[in-house]
Amino acid sequence: MKRALYVLIITSFLSYAAAWADFLPEPNGEQFGLEYGETIAGVPANSPRIDGNLDDWKHAVWIAFDSEDELFRGQGVWEGKDDLSIVWSTMYDDRNFYFAAAVRDDIFSPSSNAAEPWLGDTIFLYIDWENNKLEVSSKPNFALINNKPVISDLSGRNPQLGESEIAIVPSEELGKGGMIYEVAMPFQFLTELDIELGDEIGFIPGYEEGTNIPENKASMVFMDWGGVDPDQAANLGRLIFGGPLLVNQVGKLADTWGNLKVEQ
Repeated sequence: MKRALYVLIITSFLSYAAAWADFLPEPNGEQFGLEYGETIAGVPANSPRIDGNLDDWKHAVWIAFDSEDELFRGQGVWEGKDDLSIVWSTMYDDRNFYFAAAVRDDIFSPSSNAAEPWLGDTIFLYIDWENNKLEVSSKPNFALINNKPVISDLSGRNPQLGESEIAIVPSEELGKGGMIYEVAMPFQFLTELDIELGDEIGFIPGYEEGTNIPENKASMVFMDWGGVDPDQAANLGRLIFGGPLLVNQVGKLADTWGNLKVEQ
């Protein structure tokens, strides 16, 4: 059985300033032969700066949540991609697990309570490091609380995650409430396992558009892969730790994934 994910979150207490975001991602998983519910964490040529500028992520694998198929909650309330949609990605190196997301939103309304980030707009990661489909062993949360980007772990197992680096910044190109998230989490804060090329973990990001929204316009919309309950480890998707990301988005990463697909 493959060993679990090596994930890292970096916490830089960056100010709540506008993102310049020269690069805004589009989903490209099909270019790598990925099926729905699968993704690859590639190795970047250089570690990304955690500043809300996604130029460091141009050659990563990007996945979109942008249809009714991704609604765990919010059927009949969600009004389409401009109301809420997310394009997200992961990368890793020998120390850190990186996550980034571009969130298209018409209203951004975060919680003001760090103990209850789900009351407002926030992102969760659900991770089964052992990939045994028995439990979610890490649950990092990324939220803007009182204009300060905050990382916490709602599984209660990784209190050091708050020492990681994070940027959450607005982007008008993604709508009036559009936001860019970028985080780097040291693996040592997340798991005791050593992550290697080809390792696989259970993984799903989830976006919560909570109840702290004017006029309850989008009360309790939640999006993830397949619109499933992500707290159930058996529902998690598949994340493979792949090879180096190349500038032309083909080559080692795509070849590595193709070989892994044959071996599974």
